[in-house]
Amino acid sequence: MKKNKKSNGLSSAKVILRIMKDSLGIIHWLSLATVLSFGSGYLAMTAHEILGNRTNQIFYDLEIGTPIDTSLFNNRIITLAVVYLLSALLGALTKAVMNYSVSSFFTCKIRIKMSEKIARIPIKVVDSTPNGEFISRMTNDVSIMGGSIHDIFGVIINGVIQLVMISVIIFTQEPIMAVAVIVFVPLSLVLSAVLASKSEKHFNDSRTQSGKLYSICEENLACFDAVKIFSIEKAQNEKYKDVTKKYADYSAKGYFVSGLVSPIVGLINNLSYVAICVIGAYLVINGSVNVGALVAFIMYTKLFSGPLESIANGMSMIQSTIASARRVYEYLDGEEMEEIEPEGNVSVKGAVDFVDVCFSYTDDKPLIENLNLHVNPGEKIAIVGPTGGGKTTIVNILMRFYDSKSGKVLVDGKDITAMSRTDVREMFGMVLQDTMLFSGSVYDNIAYGKEGATRDEVMEAARKAHIDSFIDALPNGYDTEINEDSTNISAGQKQLLTIARAYLSDRPILILDEATSNVDTRTELLIQQTMDELMKRRTAFVIAHRLSTIENADVILVVDNGHIVEQGKHAELLCQNGLYARIYNSQYPKVQRE
Repeated sequence: MKKNKKSNGLSSAKVILRIMKDSLGIIHWLSLATVLSFGSGYLAMTAHEILGNRTNQIFYDLEIGTPIDTSLFNNRIITLAVVYLLSALLGALTKAVMNYSVSSFFTCKIRIKMSEKIARIPIKVVDSTPNGEFISRMTNDVSIMGGSIHDIFGVIINGVIQLVMISVIIFTQEPIMAVAVIVFVPLSLVLSAVLASKSEKHFNDSRTQSGKLYSICEENLACFDAVKIFSIEKAQNEKYKDVTKKYADYSAKGYFVSGLVSPIVGLINNLSYVAICVIGAYLVINGSVNVGALVAFIMYTKLFSGPLESIANGMSMIQSTIASARRVYEYLDGEEMEEIEPEGNVSVKGAVDFVDVCFSYTDDKPLIENLNLHVNPGEKIAIVGPTGGGKTTIVNILMRFYDSKSGKVLVDGKDITAMSRTDVREMFGMVLQDTMLFSGSVYDNIAYGKEGATRDEVMEAARKAHIDSFIDALPNGYDTEINEDSTNISAGQKQLLTIARAYLSDRPILILDEATSNVDTRTELLIQQTMDELMKRRTAFVIAHRLSTIENADVILVVDNGHIVEQGKHAELLCQNGLYARIYNSQYPKVQRE
């Protein structure tokens, strides 16, 4: 297995750099948004300049008693309206470009990466992580990340550009009053940064609780029948309420701290207004500045406060984004399976060897120790034993769902760890006790067994599994849609569909985990006959709970505590009067057999 560098300790700065790196794919869209934002800001400032000049002209005309030229006044008003309209239009286009680029490219790219990551995650990670946690990161965290990044890019692009432009203009026109405005900028930004950093911990905690909420929801729906049977609705609701309260508390604390940014920046901006009014009034009285220039400057100051607040809010929002992005990158940087390039079309006879195989799910609790086994091509190997003895674990190792801690598993003399997992799994057909059906039609679910399968091949597999008559009786036959929970077909019919899928796959080695457990006795006999015929030409591993189904096995392995404690044919094992005989007699008492 290969372990990538964990991102648990990823600092905020590194998360931001990672986001910027991922944003390089939309750099041309960001550039376009920058140009549009520049145009919008330039037009807005031009409008303020026109307004200031016109105010100054009207004030001058009134002072000297000159009649106001209404025609010129109306033209200036129309010009001002057009300039404001164009500024607003460019501003709207800026937001549209940001929304399109972030949603269609940035967020989409992250979601695709996370989907592709699933194929590389070790099964042990999936087994040890609640499904809701994966769902939370792939949906909620990515949505928050994408939505916040859209806003952050927007306010930063608009804010920084407008801030620079306005600063240049106000210093060019009135340096003394400009200093009164600029002096408050560092104070605003420092306070914003401090408050934003304080909120990050609360947002991290809230995202963790969000993952737990998804897990509880998924659990309640997946175990809906059990919740009803044992009347534990109240307990589950209390559990959900407890996590929801924690989520709400952490979120409230995070948003409260980050929410302080805007009013504090607003207060600082108001103080700058006071300073400007005092300084401006003094300069007007002294004749250093005219009224129109003061009006224009006040408008610039108002325009100056907007991007400053935007940048401050952006610094606040980014803490929420960092919390979600950290969880997303932790997932993307997580452990992966080391993979070899598949060879494809590997010819397999079916000989299998376990050589001194040792395995444990946890380091402190060994499960399989020094397992040795030789299986000839075409043999039917039954694996029986008490619950927790290691039966399914043997199959997991054989399929490379887990790799052994030591020892080797050989197929036709070749170590399976030297093969790609794809090539290994293409050797096996599987039918498990827990049915695995997908959303789609009956036809689609059978056709999963073989890529490019024809309709005739699918129907032939259904006939072999003795389910063609039941499929024909469905409302739309093979095109009948199986709903999300597969509740429109019975448990036995689900099992039959997975068996048909295994027939269609036509793999050289079969793994059957109590494949007929959900089938009635009559159907079981029909399927067993066909399966016996199929297994004559293939190596088969059968995990059996009902021992009557494996009495004709070539070899029966009795597994207990990770060791093969007995081995032989059915009659031989009964004569030994060991563990196998005790299990068999408990299922089929002597009186019943006679």
